Amino acid sequence: MIALAVGLAIVTAALLVFPFWRRQDRTSSFQLDSAADQDRIDLELEREILLSSLAELEVDRVREKLPADDYERLKATDERRLLQVLEQLDALAAAEAPAPPPPTRAKPARSRIPHWAASLAILLVVIGGAAAIHMKLLGLEEARLAAAQRQMGAGMPDPREMVARLEARLRDNPNDLEGQVMAGRSYMVLDRIEEAKRAWAKVLELDPKNAEANFNWGVILLTTRKLDDPALFQEALDHFNVAFVKLPQEPALLWYRGIAFVHLRRYADADDSWTTAYQNLQPGSEDANFVRQALEQLRAGNPPLF
Repeated sequence: MIALAVGLAIVTAALLVFPFWRRQDRTSSFQLDSAADQDRIDLELEREILLSSLAELEVDRVREKLPADDYERLKATDERRLLQVLEQLDALAAAEAPAPPPPTRAKPARSRIPHWAASLAILLVVIGGAAAIHMKLLGLEEARLAAAQRQMGAGMPDPREMVARLEARLRDNPNDLEGQVMAGRSYMVLDRIEEAKRAWAKVLELDPKNAEANFNWGVILLTTRKLDDPALFQEALDHFNVAFVKLPQEPALLWYRGIAFVHLRRYADADDSWTTAYQNLQPGSEDANFVRQALEQLRAGNPPLF
């Protein structure tokens, strides 16, 4: 019965995900000339990476490799970005679609909910259940990629293959800013931090004010540090401040900026940053509760160190 349940869950996940992939042209990736086609390819690549990331988060949660708070925070960030990517793909598809013929008779009003919204909600539930059951039964390290592959649908490209295509594109044109941004995102998802650093360094060389590159560079400095060196926290803060100019309300940026402030003993600034982050999170969400608890500790004179 358990094996049957696993099989049904995986098949259901594959059927639910199929609509996300039906427009992908695998043979001509990164070879189209128009800006619209390139935008769509970049968005489709990011969509695949985000789905893979969500699947890996579920696997890490089952294997207890991530604390619950980190899991919820990372999952919420990936889900928010995935919704944005899907909305942009829908907008591109609508722009490319031919105009429909004028209706000959009145039709009942249709729901305003995007066609992918219900499928996405069900998909995330199925991914969680299927990954948990599968990992409990097998417990194999290779199942991390296999789970992501199954959950994204039969015949979908391996995330490593997508990155390989992106790397080939960048070998021909290392000054491709958007390509380097996509590479940085991909390496971050795959936890290939050294390669991510090289990609973000190239982005900063091409565009020193790039908000995403400055944010991720600061995050890497904080999350890979060996010592709590004040100079390191100041360097991270400097990068966060550049990103803050363009993203003053982004909760993730405000959170990490607050961490840098705490380590620099700038507690009032940390309070301001985390308060703004809390105000921009969904009330009652795991992320909001996590930030609220950190604020309570800070205001009680026991600033949390992350």
